[in-house]
Amino acid sequence: MKTLRRVAARVPKPVNGVSRSTAGLLILVLFFAFVAALYNKERITNTVAGMFADTTRVQAEFSRDYQLRDHKSDVKLGGVIVGSAIGGEPSDGGSWIVTMQIDSEAADKLGSSPSASVRPTLLLGGNYYVELRPGGGGEFDGETIPQERTSVPVELEHVLAAVGSEEAKEGIRASVGQLDGVLRQGGADALENLLETAPDVLPATGDVLEATRGTRPARDLPELVAGFQSAADALTQREGQLGEILTSLEASTAALDEGSAPLAEAASTLPDTLRTTRAGLRDLQPTVDQLISTAESARPSVRELDGLLAELDPVLERTRPFLENLRPLLDQARPVVEQLVPVSDESTRVLRDVEGPVLDRLEGPISDTVLSPWEGSGRYAGGGSSGNPLYEELGYLASRGADALSWNDGSGGHSRLSAGIAANSVGGSGTPKSLQQYLATLGLASPGPHQNDGDPLATPSLPTEGGGSR
Repeated sequence: MKTLRRVAARVPKPVNGVSRSTAGLLILVLFFAFVAALYNKERITNTVAGMFADTTRVQAEFSRDYQLRDHKSDVKLGGVIVGSAIGGEPSDGGSWIVTMQIDSEAADKLGSSPSASVRPTLLLGGNYYVELRPGGGGEFDGETIPQERTSVPVELEHVLAAVGSEEAKEGIRASVGQLDGVLRQGGADALENLLETAPDVLPATGDVLEATRGTRPARDLPELVAGFQSAADALTQREGQLGEILTSLEASTAALDEGSAPLAEAASTLPDTLRTTRAGLRDLQPTVDQLISTAESARPSVRELDGLLAELDPVLERTRPFLENLRPLLDQARPVVEQLVPVSDESTRVLRDVEGPVLDRLEGPISDTVLSPWEGSGRYAGGGSSGNPLYEELGYLASRGADALSWNDGSGGHSRLSAGIAANSVGGSGTPKSLQQYLATLGLASPGPHQNDGDPLATPSLPTEGGGSR
């Protein structure tokens, strides 16, 4: 009020009929307008920016209205303020739709599937802001960010409200007491060391924690926790099961430790093995291609073979006793076969010796002579006119010679000559030669002076005691 009085005292006297009261009222209105503008400067700034600056409006659907103030709560992207929340309204499904006004340049970085979350400025609360996170590889289409990609924080008061039982409160008291004991036994020093090293570690830890939320913060981490819960339930379903698993794991790691050298050697040779395997598979590819092309044409044969094998099973079943009886016989035949092997080797050597000139001579002139028809030539011309092969004539000769030498007397065996007595025998009417002529032909009588030298078949004269012929 003193300020207003000072301002009113300094107001000049009425000019042109304007009274001092009117001037004071005008100053008072201007003052309240200034205070209202100062109080709503964020709204005015956002309205002016929406009218003249390059901005984009983005909407996000949250599960509930969470302490966001219109035109006062900031919107950040990557920790940088890019706009503010300008309003919120409930949806038909009970969720809360928040409208944000951000720079168009920041909107171009959101991607096709951005997400949003409400975060406190301080650890224990305070002011809240909306954190936008880009997602997807495309461009933001301006649609409302769905509730599946939004989240709100869980405050300590909600956690404490959930702890309503005495057992839970007693557990919290015990935890606080144990924490105090840990701090007294050197935990405070460790905490101080942690606080000294935390500034270098916290940014990377923040990135890790952010990554654990996944691309769907409202679903990925809860599903992961639910999966861990299911695994824990399965491990603790039977008492002692987890201990057995750890014992088996210890034995497995001990075995791996003992075999570390062979494993390291195998790992060192694995690249060469893989290269060799790759080359072998590459060489095998043409065979596989041919097998694939052949398999289609072989399919009908395989179907027929299936029926054949089905019919062959009874035959094999009946053959089994025979094969079982054949086994002792094969065992007894083994020594014979073992003795036959040297004989076959010796026979092979003999046959190899026979090969060459011997077989050529036997297959050449000898076989030609033996198989040729026998015909006399020279002084034996006219003989063998029957055309029998030589080996048959030789067989007949041997047979008749054996018959001629089959006579025996007191002096031993001797040959004989048989004179046939028949119509064409010596002196017979059908014989053109006489006995003298046969003897002359055999060289047993010399021809006489009255022999017809020109006729070899003439009857010779037999010698007499006086040297004449009869």
